[in-house]
Amino acid sequence: MKTIFIENDLSSFADFHDTEWFSRLFAAVDGSDLEAPVEDFAAHWWGASRSFVLPWLYVNGIYDAVDSTVPIIGKSRQDLWNEYLQVNAFNASLWKIAEGSFCAIYYAYENLLVRILAETIGRHIRVTDRDFNKELIGAYGSAFANRFWTANFISVSREIRNCITHNSGKATERLRGMKPRPMIEKDDVLISASDVRALYTHLKPVAREVIDQSLRRLNAFRR
Repeated sequence: MKTIFIENDLSSFADFHDTEWFSRLFAAVDGSDLEAPVEDFAAHWWGASRSFVLPWLYVNGIYDAVDSTVPIIGKSRQDLWNEYLQVNAFNASLWKIAEGSFCAIYYAYENLLVRILAETIGRHIRVTDRDFNKELIGAYGSAFANRFWTANFISVSREIRNCITHNSGKATERLRGMKPRPMIEKDDVLISASDVRALYTHLKPVAREVIDQSLRRLNAFRR
């Protein structure tokens, strides 16, 4: 039987999309060679965050609709959420929304890094290419390459995504030996809403740094 983990707090699925952050990002790349990859990245992250927040919107919408007709007394939004948590189908949707959002947010970051690296070095490249790490270090230096690709949190996130998409959600031996390790039970990788929020929060400044460093290098090359 597949193991799943659902957090009990309604706020765990609350909105985390940062519109102001994206506005500043668009302004930074406006008219540059990075405009297209950044727009695609933003669209993926926006879509993932809209999908993630649907359960939160659903329960709050029902609560507000009822409360506007007959004022609700003695029952909170969390109480209504708790009632929905008794429905297996609702729990299954929360499980897959968390998993899917995690994979989508990580994939969008990886795709951003690869596309921007390709712009920086002037040729197509993939993460599976033998010289990917070499090109990354050559473009940004060892410290930034580590921050962008091989730092613990990003390496673990990449392995989690690979376990979910390529290993039926089962933990690999590699993931078991990594830190910070996610919850694992009966070989199943358990991704919660908090894991999704943590990934988004961690990758935001890294993604911005990828873009800023790439803009500096592209501008320096043109001079």
